[in-house]
Amino acid sequence: MEGKKQPGPGRLRARAQDYFDRCDREGLHPSLPGLALGLGLEGRRELEKLAQGAGEAAGLLRRAITRVEEANIQSAYKKDSAASAKFILQNGFGYSEKTREQPPEEIVVSIVGEEP
Repeated sequence: MEGKKQPGPGRLRARAQDYFDRCDREGLHPSLPGLALGLGLEGRRELEKLAQGAGEAAGLLRRAITRVEEANIQSAYKKDSAASAKFILQNGFGYSEKTREQPPEEIVVSIVGEEP
């Protein structure tokens, strides 16, 4: 957070927990933009940038991001929210459809040599 003082690990932990508690109370689905705003950050990109750093605060942010990811994974198992959760996991967390490996095609090599 350039130009701003980053909250300490204890404050980040409390803000993250407040965000997840509010989601539970209000029946909201946790999201990365919501988490970022709950932490007092400008948005998701700032959250992800800070989470890439080192130290306790970055570790707390990575754990909070993983909690959002886990909520989306669990939603993928619910019929009414599976399509939305799949979209979020693919676009926000880098998940992809599992591709089936194609069996190798047979290659035929003909060797043409000089006639004796």
